[in-house]
Amino acid sequence: MIGNDIVDLEFAGINSRWREQRFLDKLFSKEEQQFILSEENRYATIWKLWSMKESVYKIISRADGIARFNPKDFNCFVTNAVEGYVMFENRSVPTVTEIKREFIQTIAYLQQDWISESFPLVDSDIEIQSEQIYQKAVKAFAKMKAINYKSLEILKNERGVPQFYIHGILQADHLSLTHHGHFGAFAIAV
Repeated sequence: MIGNDIVDLEFAGINSRWREQRFLDKLFSKEEQQFILSEENRYATIWKLWSMKESVYKIISRADGIARFNPKDFNCFVTNAVEGYVMFENRSVPTVTEIKREFIQTIAYLQQDWISESFPLVDSDIEIQSEQIYQKAVKAFAKMKAINYKSLEILKNERGVPQFYIHGILQADHLSLTHHGHFGAFAIAV
């Protein structure tokens, strides 16, 4: 399984209350808040931890069918600048985070083989953004499977999880889609 999340750093700065203690108390444990305060770039650290929680939530919700998200149930641990893991109940899920000037993307994974791509979105309309992300994921999956992308489609199941279909047949490969602000990304467990 795979989960992925992206945060547009400019958009997040404009559209959130990240500087407020209430915001931090609602999302992060005391240990996570201490880690944030110890970091030089607190802003990036907040969104790194947030993207770690979100990406792991996508895996857990797919596996367990959980429909609610309590961010403090997901505890982040940073191993180095790129790697970390998130504990949920008794499960540890590894993560990889890419920090760019414009965005932060985290991939959470349960199997080692996966691909991911992040990219700027051409429009601010949610439907157009979703279509752009779908098309990029379809073309990447088609290339990976060496098939014509026109035989592929992505449909969401009853819980809203996107899944690949080839000629109408559900594929076992797992997919995670994300967008925020002016950036989108996908991750595919192969």
